[in-house]
Amino acid sequence: MNRKTLLSSVAILIVLFLNYSCSDSHSDQKSEPSAPKTKKLLLIGIDGCRGDALMSSNTPNVKSLLNNSVYSFDALTNSPTWSGNGWSTMLTGVSSSKHGVTDNSFSTPNFALYPSFLKRLETQNPALNTVSIAFWKPINNYIIDGIDVEKTPATDLEVKNEAVNTLKNNNPDVLFLHFDDVDHAGHAYGFSGSIPEYKAAIETIDVYIGEILNALKSRSTYANEDWLIIVSTDHGGVGKSHGGSSYQERNIFTIFHNKDFPTQQADPETSITGSFVNFNSNKIYASTTNPLYNFGTSDFTVECRVKTSSFSSDPAIVSNKKWASGSNSGFVIAGDGASWRANIGTGSSRMDLKGSYPINDGKWHHLVMVVDRTARSFKIYQDGALVNQAAISSDFGSLSSGLPLAIGQDGTLAYGRTINGNIAEVRIWNKALPESSILNNMCTSVTTSHPDYSSLIGYWKGDTGSGNIFTDSSPSNISMSLSNNPTWTSGTDPLKCGKAITGEVPKMTDIAYSSLKWFGLDIPFGWSLEGNSLLPAGK
Repeated sequence: MNRKTLLSSVAILIVLFLNYSCSDSHSDQKSEPSAPKTKKLLLIGIDGCRGDALMSSNTPNVKSLLNNSVYSFDALTNSPTWSGNGWSTMLTGVSSSKHGVTDNSFSTPNFALYPSFLKRLETQNPALNTVSIAFWKPINNYIIDGIDVEKTPATDLEVKNEAVNTLKNNNPDVLFLHFDDVDHAGHAYGFSGSIPEYKAAIETIDVYIGEILNALKSRSTYANEDWLIIVSTDHGGVGKSHGGSSYQERNIFTIFHNKDFPTQQADPETSITGSFVNFNSNKIYASTTNPLYNFGTSDFTVECRVKTSSFSSDPAIVSNKKWASGSNSGFVIAGDGASWRANIGTGSSRMDLKGSYPINDGKWHHLVMVVDRTARSFKIYQDGALVNQAAISSDFGSLSSGLPLAIGQDGTLAYGRTINGNIAEVRIWNKALPESSILNNMCTSVTTSHPDYSSLIGYWKGDTGSGNIFTDSSPSNISMSLSNNPTWTSGTDPLKCGKAITGEVPKMTDIAYSSLKWFGLDIPFGWSLEGNSLLPAGK
């Protein structure tokens, strides 16, 4: 082999060796994992905003957050429903028995032992940039302290502007915002989605929230950030006030949004399967003339389930009176706008209790009226929550109407309005059922093991699936004839299952607890927080 050939062969071997070495070395290299995104939190509080009004208003920005969120419109705050108690509970994660605030005076607060979750985060990690921008002065004066930035603008517009500026020009890790104009509108005009001024205030805040969200998503670092966005309120309202313990005042909404969350409604429901009568005209009804259901001055309870997507005005659902006037003798459970009401009358006097959130959503709703002459009280329950009550005067007269008991009609069998849906599980008792009995048995059929079975005088399940008989499964055995050959519809639909009282709906205290967990804190037992995490598993 000549020198030239030898050198050429050596060169080839060197190249092959180098290629092999580089290839082998590269095979051992692992791709670098992408850097974790920075956890951040935006908490927006809308003072005095009822969830039903929020959803019935033109609020596209808040509604957009329902996608990729864990949310509830059946959440609860504690009573008394003053703002001091509400915001203290939301921000500390404990109820008034611990934080010490029961009204708006802040006379004996205990924030040294139970500080806001913002302060807890700041204490655990001083590198975090914690910011509170709140209209209502007591929030920053009393509840929140020990954080990086506290601002108290003079208007909601300034709250929005400060928030947008903070997101554009600073780097907040925790940003709490408080808006107050919705509560002002409620006190001035009424806490109801039917009040134009109240809805207008909500819609204005929604526009502000849209601008805030745009500023957040326009951040130059947004792609490397992981934002949890929470929207909630401190209390609801009834009439022009709040502060009491009614469901309308305690009911709040909670929205926990993150672009990677699965959409999940955090309200407990069960499914009802069966074939049910379509009460889709005022000529479809079931009735009986048995006098057992004319109660005079006796105690009684009426329960039923209703599923409807539409009705107009005030159709009778279960009744034994002429519903043309609420003063007429007898009782009625009836539709009322998008919700419902219960009425009792003596011929000259009447009492009316209105239900809570809408029932025309295509889901089953459980409605109850309890007339307790012994305790002189009139109560109504909706989906397991006491939503209204009033005292019955000692001289309130007899309810006996002498008319038939009807399902899907009033006692005249000729009322011109229709529920347009299904009615089932109609139960009538000749006693005022205790609350525990109602809540523990509303989601199941009545059997002989029911604690008040001996007081059951009418029980029409309404699920036989065909024919023109509404079968009575009570000991009374008073089955009703259905008029005009009705049609029956089979299906499986959700029923809200009475957890508002038993504690299985989201609570105000869940907001602080979830916020701390978002930043990965292992919450010490000694903090005595009361909430639960509503974050999806792994978040």
